[in-house]
Amino acid sequence: MAEQWRFIYKPNADIADLFAFPAALAEGRIAGKYLLSKEKLTDTLVILGMRRKGILAGADVSINKELAAVNSIDVALSPRSGKRGAQPVGTLQFQELISNAPRTFKSVPVDPEEPAVLLYTSGTTGLPKGVMLSHKNFYSQCSQVVAKVLPLQPNDRVVGVLPLYHVYGLSNGLISTIYFGCSIALIPQYSPQTLLETIRTVKATMLIAIPTMYMHLLTLARARKTEIPKTLRFCISGGAPLPLSVLTDFERVFNTSIAEGYGLTETTSAVSLNKSGDNYKPGSIGPPSSGVEMKVVDENFQELPDGQVGEIIIRGDVVTRGYWNNPQATAETIRDGWLFTGDLGYRDADGYFFITDRKKDLIIRGGYNISPREIEELLFSHPKIEDAAVIGVWDKRQEEVVKAIVVIREGETLSEKEVIQFCTANLAPFKVPKIVEFRKSLPKSATGKVLKKELREGYSDERLLDKTE
Repeated sequence: MAEQWRFIYKPNADIADLFAFPAALAEGRIAGKYLLSKEKLTDTLVILGMRRKGILAGADVSINKELAAVNSIDVALSPRSGKRGAQPVGTLQFQELISNAPRTFKSVPVDPEEPAVLLYTSGTTGLPKGVMLSHKNFYSQCSQVVAKVLPLQPNDRVVGVLPLYHVYGLSNGLISTIYFGCSIALIPQYSPQTLLETIRTVKATMLIAIPTMYMHLLTLARARKTEIPKTLRFCISGGAPLPLSVLTDFERVFNTSIAEGYGLTETTSAVSLNKSGDNYKPGSIGPPSSGVEMKVVDENFQELPDGQVGEIIIRGDVVTRGYWNNPQATAETIRDGWLFTGDLGYRDADGYFFITDRKKDLIIRGGYNISPREIEELLFSHPKIEDAAVIGVWDKRQEEVVKAIVVIREGETLSEKEVIQFCTANLAPFKVPKIVEFRKSLPKSATGKVLKKELREGYSDERLLDKTE
């Protein structure tokens, strides 16, 4: 399959992606989308294992040509020019390509188990890993998961605001809407104002977004006196935990309901959904979806009883068969058909799962395991705090202590003493932050996850499993 790789690099996710992805699949190729730092670009192409490797880059992309030459990688740089300017040899203008293309095509039969798409994990440590998602993975996601927890209708109008290089935007956004025959309004460049106007203009009925976007829309709605669109019949939040206060306020202001989903790149996106309504449980990711098995195990792979915290593992047709050309990482993550997520949590008596934290983010102080998420939820409830993240750092006595990084709401003032006093009044003593740092914003990934590695400034803990997000 090496020669069948199709390389797509579209940072702004323009309309060409809608042609390139299905075209690659129809031709029996592997579609891929890559958006990583330039330092990792050439190295990652080396591990792809292609017979002939190449980089086609835009004018603003910096390529290490010497390293590329050593590894026999061809480099083609697109010049900075207009429509009538010089073009790389052997290339066509996109407009020319689609205007001369036939209206019919013959798809190439493929094995459903073969990779359809390669999506690369964030690569917060070391080289990123290419998750192989098969044709069967995507079909199972639509037919088993989405069809049961979110039955989209042909008359639904979905807002496509998420990047298509991430599994959430690709699988639950683009592919699911096409599968169910819905309309999708694409937003190439996100801004809260653009998102709000798009919802209003197209009378959107479905919004699939990340927590940060819901926060932004809520802030914008509070500041504006114009009418807030009330056409959204359902919303999904994923990619990161959604603060309960944001969920309830958004539902009230926009007269809609939000379901908090959970999934990974390795599971073709969603595997569970916690819907608003009578069965909604605050803080839960919900029960497993149809066709998905989930359980909580200890370090010896033994299933734990309800209420006990362990690692959540997943099995089903939506789970990847592994990482591209990386058997070691595959063996570490997938065992006996079960995907080890690296997420810590528990299951309650009703079969609902709760995420307490990721293994690598666990803070250990004085023999106590501390979940940063618990402290973050408390900080989110403070009326003067806009955003927050909690990490573990070493103090002068070489003991791990809790550090809170806080973003204050615009126009408000807050001191370190006030934050500590607030936490002291609501937390056990060993959970109270010893250090409080104020920032204007937090570093986040495209899916809204706080990049805690960038907050640690060299901090590492050898006791914890080091997994990419």
